[in-house]
Amino acid sequence: MVPDSCEIVWIRRDRPVNRDLNATMKPRSFIWILAFVGFAAIGYWLAGTAAPDSPVRERRPSQHSSLPRNPMPDEPPVKFRASERDGETNDPDALAAGAFQGERILLFADAAALERFLARADGLVRILDRLDALHALRIGFDDPMSLRGLLDEDAIESFVFPVMTPPPPEGTVQADAVALGARLREWLGITGNNSDWGAGVLIAILDTGVQDHSTFAHSIRTLDLLGGSDDGSGSHGTAVASILSGNDPLAPGVAPGANLLSIRIADADGYSDSFLLARGIIEAANAGAALINISMGSHGDSALVRNAIRYAIESGALIIASVGNNGIQQVSYPAANDGVIGVGAVDATGNHLLFSNTGQQVDIAAPGFGLNAAWAGDELAHVSGTSFSAPVVTGAIAAIMTQYRSEGLTAAQAWEVLNAYLNDGGAAGEDPELGSGMPDVGRVLDSLTPGLHDAAVASQRIIPPTPATPFGEVEILIQNRGTEPLINTAVHISMGGGTTTSNITILPPNAVRTVRVPIPGPPALNNGNVRVDSSVSLSSARDVKPANDRRVETLVVDPAR
Repeated sequence: MVPDSCEIVWIRRDRPVNRDLNATMKPRSFIWILAFVGFAAIGYWLAGTAAPDSPVRERRPSQHSSLPRNPMPDEPPVKFRASERDGETNDPDALAAGAFQGERILLFADAAALERFLARADGLVRILDRLDALHALRIGFDDPMSLRGLLDEDAIESFVFPVMTPPPPEGTVQADAVALGARLREWLGITGNNSDWGAGVLIAILDTGVQDHSTFAHSIRTLDLLGGSDDGSGSHGTAVASILSGNDPLAPGVAPGANLLSIRIADADGYSDSFLLARGIIEAANAGAALINISMGSHGDSALVRNAIRYAIESGALIIASVGNNGIQQVSYPAANDGVIGVGAVDATGNHLLFSNTGQQVDIAAPGFGLNAAWAGDELAHVSGTSFSAPVVTGAIAAIMTQYRSEGLTAAQAWEVLNAYLNDGGAAGEDPELGSGMPDVGRVLDSLTPGLHDAAVASQRIIPPTPATPFGEVEILIQNRGTEPLINTAVHISMGGGTTTSNITILPPNAVRTVRVPIPGPPALNNGNVRVDSSVSLSSARDVKPANDRRVETLVVDPAR
């Protein structure tokens, strides 16, 4: 497993620097980082009309109650191109799966079965590591057939999956993506002093390590599972930690009062594996972590990691992981595993970022483009990728645990509350890009306050052409983010020099409706694009958040035009 940071453009603090190697830095110098959170295996696998519809808001049942009770074998391996399997090997199964050759993880039914294997395998395999909490061994061997001759029905053979960090593919961020910068708290609806939010909540960060930085108000507990020397360059983990609980006004965190436990499972280059990830999850659970943030990804679905996830959930922990930034329709592991909250990335306007992986395992999306974050050496950086979306959600859950009710909530309860008040975006309801929506901590805290009216233009998107609409349609998503029903909400949609107005008679709290308007044709188009200006207005109430009443965007109608 590795964090998904790939291409880094360094800028030294002690001399003028810039994005394009010409401009001068501002007084508080930043390291400009293009850290697109992506993972890689050994190879390229990564590689109607104007009338409103019915309310839409679907919620996927929680996955935390349907975990397997017993160890399970790995899922079928990801298939690689033939050219990537060429060459001599005595371990073709591992090669085909993109796993470490000459190594396996063995999972046993119980401790006695593990000890029986050790007795009969003495001198025949190399014992590289063991994880007694899961009755697991990491072993090395020269001949896989000899290994299988040592196994019985009490053992399951599993791969050790690595991940490498390639440069991000070009064109993975749309040209009009908007960076978030230092506006994380504002984006989450946080106002006032949040310095004690998350107080008493222990968050484990499984990453490259967290370095000392002036942004952290509290000392950070550390656990190094790599051994050897930490060279102090764990910038990725430091950035993740600052998004969780940083105090710098230029790089604010979501829950500065939380207690952090840094568990180092990856080196400074981001290299780790499924055994270390599983051990990190176990260590976090045993330390009493309520939340476990994993801004890392793998192509391999490890049986050992699945068992570690079950162990952590049964210990009361909630696991949040990034979905990966390869721009493919496949969510990375462990985000794709049952029981894990998978986090995708959006820009500051709530639009899905093209590099963010998609799939049914995406539960939620958060900012992942141009966030300000801490960096090793007491620096700051602009960071991008789903690695940095995940801690936004983790921090939001920690904040809700301590701020929603005076008696506090468990991690699972806080997630359910957050999930109940997500801001919709993209397609109405649940979708493979944004999951069920985006977090809004301010809205969650306001949900107990009656009398709030808030109509929002949640998204605008193009609907492909049909025989009835040869140039397609524009779909506008309207959401009631207040606590009172909205009566007679006017929706105004302007494009191509014309304006259409629709009326939503009643919109209950948290409900969404879509309004579709046909694109009138060439007069509205500009090189296959259309500029859409949508707004909402209330007939008889004051909108408490007018900032979300209007949305203006240029949408791509047909890339081929």
